Amino acid sequence: MVTATRSRVTTYAQAVVNGEVIVGRLVRLAAERHLRDLETSADRGLVFDEDAAERAIRFFTYLHQSKGQWAGEPLVLQDWQAFVVGNIFGWKEATTHLRRFRKAYIEIGRKNGKTTLASGIGLYLLDFDGEAGAEIYCAATKRDQARLCWSEAMRMVERTPSLKRRIKIIESRANLHVLETSSKFEALGADNDSMDGLNPHAYIIDELHAHKTRGIVDALETAAGARQQPLAFYITTAGVARESVYSETHDYARRVAEGI
Repeated sequence: MVTATRSRVTTYAQAVVNGEVIVGRLVRLAAERHLRDLETSADRGLVFDEDAAERAIRFFTYLHQSKGQWAGEPLVLQDWQAFVVGNIFGWKEATTHLRRFRKAYIEIGRKNGKTTLASGIGLYLLDFDGEAGAEIYCAATKRDQARLCWSEAMRMVERTPSLKRRIKIIESRANLHVLETSSKFEALGADNDSMDGLNPHAYIIDELHAHKTRGIVDALETAAGARQQPLAFYITTAGVARESVYSETHDYARRVAEGI
């Protein structure tokens, strides 16, 4: 049996499975997988690092909202958001202690804070993931769209004194950077002139359903090959079911959740 845990990740998964939180079928399958993996992880060379999961979740409490009636208020993750963040940063390979998950797919309705979540994850990967020379990209079909995620991250930095002291801003170039570690966080569009020389530690694909081709996704996935634990973070609203990178990724994530 698994030792009881107070991790928000496991608490949420248990609430979903117990019917205390009403969710869709695929979210329930993800919760069931987490609990099942806790039981079998030792035999599979995996470990759930609760401290790493909670550290990533706690990072968001230092950030501040930038829009609407909650502007200026500390950012508190909803339970489903904490489940996403804790899964990504908590599950590790037991021997290398590198992240287990290298791809995350989140499909959620509008006005559920997906851009805020993506921006916070980008900032965490920029300066709190222990990666020297980290390159983080918010990528979209157009650079202007990619700047929406990047701009949210910039506003978080501006409103968080401890981050502002470390992370410098060049707004005209959609660039956040940390001189101490030679790391950067930039907006990137499929309409960029060139993607040569990229070496992403992580990339956030915003509104995947809007991508008509695999171009920017394939370019970033290939470029990340030199990193030890790169993360592809796909976040999108539901799109039209058609032959596309969105439908391929959605179908693959569904089959993983179903255990196929």
